[in-house]
Amino acid sequence: MTGFGRAEANSKYGRFTVEVSSVNSRFLELVVRLPRPLTALEPQVREVLSGSVKRGKVSLFVNLAENGSVAHEAIINRELARSYHRQLLKLKRELKLEGSISLTDLLMLPEVTRPAQAEPDVEVLWPTIKKAISKSVKMMRAMRLREGKAMASDMKHRLKIMTGLIGDIDKGTADAVETYKAKLSARISELLNGQKLDPARLEEEIAVFADKTDIAEESLRFRSHIDQFAGALRQTDAAGRRLNFILQEMNREANTIGSKASDFDISSKVISLKEEIERLREQAQNVE
Repeated sequence: MTGFGRAEANSKYGRFTVEVSSVNSRFLELVVRLPRPLTALEPQVREVLSGSVKRGKVSLFVNLAENGSVAHEAIINRELARSYHRQLLKLKRELKLEGSISLTDLLMLPEVTRPAQAEPDVEVLWPTIKKAISKSVKMMRAMRLREGKAMASDMKHRLKIMTGLIGDIDKGTADAVETYKAKLSARISELLNGQKLDPARLEEEIAVFADKTDIAEESLRFRSHIDQFAGALRQTDAAGRRLNFILQEMNREANTIGSKASDFDISSKVISLKEEIERLREQAQNVE
């Protein structure tokens, strides 16, 4: 399921902006990008994410806007300044130049001075960053929950369609036995050309046909799978893998029913049943 969350946190070091997003994926895949001073916190960040999300590709980005008011010490490269001074004096003598070399002149030369910014203490910053991450993840999960509720509503609708289809298949199979009996009786009578029909032999043929086309057991299991699927939709913890397993069993029963189909109408209903299973499978791939 898809979702997005954003949160900010202030610290003495600067302002942290956390953005987390998720897209559909069968497994949990984490992408974490942190500013260089915070790279040591990646294991803690991944632990927070994996504890909150069980499925999907989740990307988390942390941006740092450093606080300009934080005082920085200046570092003067004394050895480099002395080297510059020696070379400038030598150049002055060689070129017979007038004037003096001032401290200001030296400080303006490359790399003589640079700011010294202390690295942040990540352990001190972690509680602040963790709070922002948790807030952004909560927003993302709320968006995923809204999408999940809409998906669950559509899944329930498809379960009702499947219940209707399996009922039609049950009725069609029962009618098929009577239809077969009538057609077989008429055909045998035609072939016997007025001779007496053996009722026992006819009933035996009807019994064999009925046994081959009996789907009572498969139908019962399929209805049970529908109930289990509906129950999994009501549970509050992760149900995606359970839904996928139930759909595998549904497809197994549908294939068996299809192999026992005795006419086009029943076969058509089985195809519709498998289409609904496939639609549910596509949705279940994205359910946590």
